[in-house]
Amino acid sequence: MRLDDTTLRDGHQTPGVTFTVEEKIEIARMLDEAGVHQIEAGIPVSSPEDEEAVKRISKEVSASVMGWSRAHPRDVEAVARTGADAIAISMPTSPLHLKYKLGIGWREALSRIREAVRLAKNLGLYVSVSAEDGSRTPYRLLRQYAEVILEAGADRLRLADTIGILTPDITKKLVRRIIRDVGIEVEIHAHNDLGLAVANTLAALEGGASWASVTVNGLGERAGNAALEAVVTALKVIYGKDVGFKLDRLYRLSRLVEKVSGIPVGYFTPIVGENVFRHSSGIHVDGLLKHPYTYQPISPEEVGRKTEFVFDKYSGKALINWKLKAMGLKLPETYVEELRMLLVQKAYRLKRALREEELEAEIKGFLALKGLKI
Repeated sequence: MRLDDTTLRDGHQTPGVTFTVEEKIEIARMLDEAGVHQIEAGIPVSSPEDEEAVKRISKEVSASVMGWSRAHPRDVEAVARTGADAIAISMPTSPLHLKYKLGIGWREALSRIREAVRLAKNLGLYVSVSAEDGSRTPYRLLRQYAEVILEAGADRLRLADTIGILTPDITKKLVRRIIRDVGIEVEIHAHNDLGLAVANTLAALEGGASWASVTVNGLGERAGNAALEAVVTALKVIYGKDVGFKLDRLYRLSRLVEKVSGIPVGYFTPIVGENVFRHSSGIHVDGLLKHPYTYQPISPEEVGRKTEFVFDKYSGKALINWKLKAMGLKLPETYVEELRMLLVQKAYRLKRALREEELEAEIKGFLALKGLKI
């Protein structure tokens, strides 16, 4: 199982997001250091900036570097000029895309992709070929497409669920069927329009796909792509698979992409969201203080995070006693319950959890009220 990170290409296509060349290089370095196998760095034919970014990243990292291309000689040659070792050639395969987007027939599509693959191989590139809108392509056509690109020399098929309509069960069966019938390596490129990108990516890997296309923070057009952080963590937690990625780099990587993209990470975003390792419920905190895995699927330190306890309306005495201990204090049980109720009322008035400094201030105020020394 290998990771093709397309933050710098598909993530860069997010409306309103523009990475500078230097920002792309910074992200690429961090992806490389973290252990991503391949970095899809941009679309060289699209602009001098993208061409420069792909060219410089190719010299900066040890991971494979890929440039994106349409099935057009000019695009393919632009990728080759950058020094990238790999190319992603994209061609729509669904009847809808061919008719309304390109205005060409199936034979013409096969002819174009065949020639593009041959050119790329002649230029010494590793070739991944995308079946754009592959999830809405009749299977007989998808199989024929895979056979044609394999015969032309392609190294793998990128199965693109372009509008995110696959389900995990269908994805797994489809990937398994293509591999069985054609004998080609498959990469899954899942979009998140219906919230299934990560689940479909994992299902594709179960079905035999050897590559997963991901982006940091799930960045991408519309609802985004399969999130790198969720995919690699799920592979470890659920499947026990280590793909060579340094999980403790995830949070730093997420914060960097959040900063340079200007797209905020959601509060509940798996692994990297603000709330993921933050706990307040009395029952949960009590369990976590006894064993860290009672309410966490992975140690937060493994993914560059830490457990955080905050006091709000459902917090209990376990959290208060934990905080008192940290302050070097111990109170009678009746005082602890009285303090708990005081803090609960404060949380209700504020309509939020108490910040660390507020919690300490309230405890000190309570102790002073009771005439107790700190």
